[in-house]
Amino acid sequence: MQRPQAIVAVHNLEDAKMVIIVSQITVLVIGVTVIVLAGWGIFAPEKLMTLVASAMDKYWGIYIAVIVRLVLGAALVIVAPSSLFPIVFQALGVIAVVAAIALVLVGRERTRRFIAWWSERFSAQIVRLWLLFGVAFGGFLVYGVL
Repeated sequence: MQRPQAIVAVHNLEDAKMVIIVSQITVLVIGVTVIVLAGWGIFAPEKLMTLVASAMDKYWGIYIAVIVRLVLGAALVIVAPSSLFPIVFQALGVIAVVAAIALVLVGRERTRRFIAWWSERFSAQIVRLWLLFGVAFGGFLVYGVL
């Protein structure tokens, strides 16, 4: 039994197929990136937290965080019908877009303070535990679109 193809608002079938393929590749790239960064963070949580904190100290850090969430959200919604977990992917896509909007509303300074608070409050073992969920999430994304 074949999985249903995603429905995308484009004018011809070839464009729709291209949008789906690009979205699948996007989800794969982001999923693998999450696996790699979370995996690295499991072995060096202090370095990962320093990287995240330093990125948020830059003016462009919040923009990157928002753009990644918007791109991931759109890609998840587009590939949801053809994924192994269509309802979950659609829900995650909506959550990612809402998270991007929340980041914009919260702003860079509050986000930076939250990251500082979080990194000071929790031990490296707790950070590693959260990063295990990150590895699992990235694996779930990759598995869902393959």
